[in-house]
Amino acid sequence: MVLELLADAPDIAGGKVQALPTQGTISALNVPHSSIVFDLHQVTEIQAELLGGNGIATERIRHANLVSFTCLKAFDFDQRFERKDAHDLVYCIEHAPEGIDATAQALRKERKGKHREVVNASLAILRGRFAGDEKAEGYRKDGPVSVAKFELGEGDDAQLREARALRQREVSDLIEQLLARLGHDGSA
Repeated sequence: MVLELLADAPDIAGGKVQALPTQGTISALNVPHSSIVFDLHQVTEIQAELLGGNGIATERIRHANLVSFTCLKAFDFDQRFERKDAHDLVYCIEHAPEGIDATAQALRKERKGKHREVVNASLAILRGRFAGDEKAEGYRKDGPVSVAKFELGEGDDAQLREARALRQREVSDLIEQLLARLGHDGSA
């Protein structure tokens, strides 16, 4: 049996699996700030039929809420540069059931809470990787480009390049709207 544990060591670069001194059967994956989920989570009840005709089970599952998920995905993208992390982050903000105003309200509330430093650091990542500034238009930054390439592919066809550019602009606009709802630059 191989056991993999999650660890929260924010001072160590994230996303790295570390073998523990157990002859290779136990390892730990460092996910900085992952303990935020203990405080910022939702509970969802799920029901499923068990294998082997063992009946139906109902379980209450705790999982990251939109604030903790947004923060963790922002850190993931910033540290690993995986296109899927950028896509997951944007997809959840874009499709939040309560909408962008409720998402901004939840982030605003947590910016004053126990995890304010983590929330503010993740918003700085969003601002730096997705939003326009004096140095570059937002749609040209690596966040929107990663989302568009993950969703649409990398081909060089003119129609595909145009579709990616449109998606990049949509992504940057979404993040800029979110940051604007938090204050003109997301820092207030």
